Amino acid sequence: MISHVYFDFFGTLVDYDASIHPDRANAPAEAVSRLGLELSPGQASSHWGHAWAELDGKAQETGRECSMWEIATLFFELCGAHRVPRTELNRLVDEYLRAWTANVRLAAGVSECLRTLAAAGLKLGVVSNTHHPTLVQEQLARFGISASFERVHTSVEIGWRKPHRELFDAVLARDGISAAQAAFVGDTWAADVAGPRAVGMHAYYVGAPAPGREPIRMQDLPAEIRSAAGPVV
Repeated sequence: MISHVYFDFFGTLVDYDASIHPDRANAPAEAVSRLGLELSPGQASSHWGHAWAELDGKAQETGRECSMWEIATLFFELCGAHRVPRTELNRLVDEYLRAWTANVRLAAGVSECLRTLAAAGLKLGVVSNTHHPTLVQEQLARFGISASFERVHTSVEIGWRKPHRELFDAVLARDGISAAQAAFVGDTWAADVAGPRAVGMHAYYVGAPAPGREPIRMQDLPAEIRSAAGPVV
């Protein structure tokens, strides 16, 4: 029987704009301006995009997660700034994430789904690919749903990202359960469905419809999970 339900965060529990250039503010441009570097906002944005693409792309290939601090460090190097004070790295990361998360919104039906699953005695957790160790926790608190989850597992903390087996194995080991006792809910097929199923977990898709990929509505999820039992096939 399923005892634990793990949710992806971005695109599942919350709706968000996946663009790496939020329209609210240009934190990279402001960062280089503070350092006195003669770069236009467009040049700063370009260097930020290159730093992000290089490190995030490498993480996708290898499965080893990168951090926002690594992205910020490479960004400054591309801008011609080396040995940037840690305070400036932190400020860039904080200001960038503040702008990037400004338009994040709780997804429809999430609160009721979580309440129903918790009332059924299921233990809930979050497993998220993220470059920053406190980002997901801060957003859960922002939307008032932190108490619904016993634990938050992040790729940057564990070191591996979905859909790599190492991340799922680490999550299961932390919670002391077998794969057959776990269900995973997410909007990205490879990371949130194929990955969990490959290690023996149940998986439920809540993303966009596609051939062979019929999503489950959030409001229908509790009934589907409660009825699941026996080995995963």
